[in-house]
Order: sequence, then structure tokens, then C-alpha cells
Amino acid sequence: MINADKFNVVKDATVAIGLANKDTKDVISSFGTGFFIGGEYIVTSAHIFNQCIKYNAQYKEKNNGMEGIYSAFNITTKDNQLEFNTYHIIKAIRLPPVKEVKGFTGSVDLDIGIGKLDCHSDNFLHIKKATQLKLYDEIVICGYPSGRISLVLYRNKHEDGMGIQLRPIIQYGRVAGLMPDDDSNNPWGIQTDIIAMGGSSGSPIIDPSSGEVIGMAQQVIATMTTVDKEGMPSNLYELTKGPLYGIAPIGLAFGVTNQILSPLPNISKNYFENGLPPDFLFENTGVIGLF
Repeated sequence: MINADKFNVVKDATVAIGLANKDTKDVISSFGTGFFIGGEYIVTSAHIFNQCIKYNAQYKEKNNGMEGIYSAFNITTKDNQLEFNTYHIIKAIRLPPVKEVKGFTGSVDLDIGIGKLDCHSDNFLHIKKATQLKLYDEIVICGYPSGRISLVLYRNKHEDGMGIQLRPIIQYGRVAGLMPDDDSNNPWGIQTDIIAMGGSSGSPIIDPSSGEVIGMAQQVIATMTTVDKEGMPSNLYELTKGPLYGIAPIGLAFGVTNQILSPLPNISKNYFENGLPPDFLFENTGVIGLF
């Protein structure tokens, strides 16, 4: 049975991550998903922060030096009213590789980024204690799978808003596989059967019975696409001298488990407040400061 109140709590703690105009505070674009892990801290895939940096440089170049500010956005409800919230991400880091991961030789970079916000949020998700996950268990993912057109704010020539998704969506699925293998007592990776796409990175994977986080989506098993002559404008076909091939950022979502995520609230507080390095799970190579 669906517990709408429990999922509303999950949605309130899930954010789109992107850029806001430094002067007007209007949303410029969003690139992925993240979620609050307590206080002023959020977690997402580190490559989402990298996309923010890349796009901000392009935005500045195209707009005479105008900058965006790295931000997290969400919409919450209060007294039956929608409230749009913008949080400035004042610092963000990429965590070092995880050391001694079973099933691999050497360490593995798991693409984990944490950020500190300019203000406190009362909404956050509890990360389930690291326990053995069960194959085929029901799960949900909460996020903004269409990325920059989830919240935003594209407009046509008539200034009509298009493609606006005010809240993250819930997708149902099951645990399809675990890494390094299905029988691992403490698996570090989770494969789902949920279709995700660009923008889903950083989405919390939730145990629907408790509302706790058991993982975070980071990538998809991408789809190979082909557009042949019949599906292309003739001038484009002549220009490319043949069909187009490519990888579409859509497929089955996979990511890291609560074994990796459960230390992150303490790591965030210890690092941003006290300058302490991550704990024993991570290599002692120093974090990478992103912004």
C-alpha cells in the first residue's frame, strides 16, 4: 500500500541541483538530483557538480561575464501552499576513491560529491544502516529524470512556460542486482530495473516500507541509438554522409548502496566544520575541492 505522507517527506528532502542567476536569483538550469542528509549538507553524484562548473563557464562567456551561483532547488508545501526554495551551495567536494573494494583490484572512484549549503534545512533523509540488501526487494527512486527541463523554465518566443515539473517524481522498481555479487553481505553497488535518464543522477533509492535511503542512483546502462536515412532530413544525411549513431543517456539505473552512504552525514559535518578527512572507507589521498 502506498504511503503518500511518507513519500511526500522524501520529495521534500530531494532537490534539483543547478545554477541560479547571481543577481536575480532566477533558476538558469538544473543538471541532476541530490538530497539533504542533515543540517546544511547534501549529497549527489560528483559529476553533477562538474556539470554545474562547466555550464557556469559557458553561461558567463555568453552573457558578458554574468555568473550563476551553484544552487539546490525544491518546492515544498506549507498550509496547502507551494513554496519555491533556493539554497546556495557554498562548498562542494568530491570524495576520494573507496579503498579495498571487494571484487576489484585496488581502489574505486565512486563519483560521490557532498556539498554545504548557505542555510539549514529541516528536511532530510535518513540513510539506513549498512545491512545486507535483498535481491528483488521493492524500491523507489525519487528525482528529476529529465534534468534541466524538470523545473525549468524554458520559454518559447511567446514567453509561455514549457515542460515545468514542480516536484520530483517517484518511480517504482526492484533490486535487480548487487555489486560485487548478489550474495554480498555488505554490497557497495546496487543495480535497479528502473528506467532513468539524464538528471536522475544523485536520486535517492528508497526502501518504501521505511522511507530510508538504501542507495543513490549515479549512472544508467546506456542505450545505443541509430538514426538511419529514412529518419533523417535529406540535407542532414548528405552532410553526415550516412546514418547517425550515438549513446542515449537513458537506461537501467545503478549506483552505490547505504554501505557507502551511511558515513556521509558524519563525514560532511567533520570535514566542513572541522577539516577532518573522510573515515576508513576512503583512501587517505585528500578530497578534491570543486567549489
